[in-house]
Amino acid sequence: MENMSEFNSDRREFFRINDTVFVEISAIDGKELEHRVTAISNPVPNDTNLAQQQFNELTTSLTHIIDQISQSDRETARALRLLDEKINLIASTVQHQQNIADHLDTTDVNLSGGGIAFLSAEEYAIKSPVEIRIELSHSGTFITAIANVIACDKLDDTPEETPYYLRLAFSHMSEHDRNLLVKHTLSRQAQALRIAQK
Repeated sequence: MENMSEFNSDRREFFRINDTVFVEISAIDGKELEHRVTAISNPVPNDTNLAQQQFNELTTSLTHIIDQISQSDRETARALRLLDEKINLIASTVQHQQNIADHLDTTDVNLSGGGIAFLSAEEYAIKSPVEIRIELSHSGTFITAIANVIACDKLDDTPEETPYYLRLAFSHMSEHDRNLLVKHTLSRQAQALRIAQK
């Protein structure tokens, strides 16, 4: 079980990115909380999870090798990065077509390994627990967490259908999902830096 730090301190502990993801959120009452924490902390392995884990390990190894090549041959490293991005785009498209979340709308979020913030249609009580399921649209990977509501402020200058700015701190997440999330934020940050340098 992964107990995360408070949302405010995660600014120092984790990289924060702006991203567009699929989000599904539901309130949890006290009776359900312990059961959901156990289920999330000890997920049942399946073929999809194993394939995704292998894919992520290969991506990490390839990134490491490309970084080494970059020290002596920048053009070859650049070509390999472009090829890797192309493969990731294809994998993401295939994964997205198989996901059950196709009916969900994407949401613009501020995301890190410790929490998430986004505009919400629903108001949630401060300190209340929620279960959140996020599809990282860049990789097509799902992560699930229990989070605590840090703030849920009604704003005047937001769309009428999403008037609340909801801030959540992840309190429980499997080690596997936490690693996927941290890798995702680092990958997206590196991608943004590469685009800025072009």
